[in-house]
Amino acid sequence: MNTEYDQVKAILKKHNALNMEIEEVVDNTELYDELYKYFQEDMPYGVQKARTGMPDEWIADRLFELELVYDQEKVDDYNNDYAQRKAY
Repeated sequence: MNTEYDQVKAILKKHNALNMEIEEVVDNTELYDELYKYFQEDMPYGVQKARTGMPDEWIADRLFELELVYDQEKVDDYNNDYAQRKAY
């Protein structure tokens, strides 16, 4: 059974993009186009058209959730939020 994780991982492997930082993934036009096509059905219409959000940010968030890319800024934000919650 091919899960979303497996399918997206295969796309990233095809473009030699596994474990890249998110900026590198989004800057690769061919890879970004393929990821956009893959996620298009799940992406809200307003985001697809960049009216209510940015498609590249939506894709980046989804890749981060799947733990297929690295985003130091998101890691730092998470750690700061966790530290603040723990302090209370």
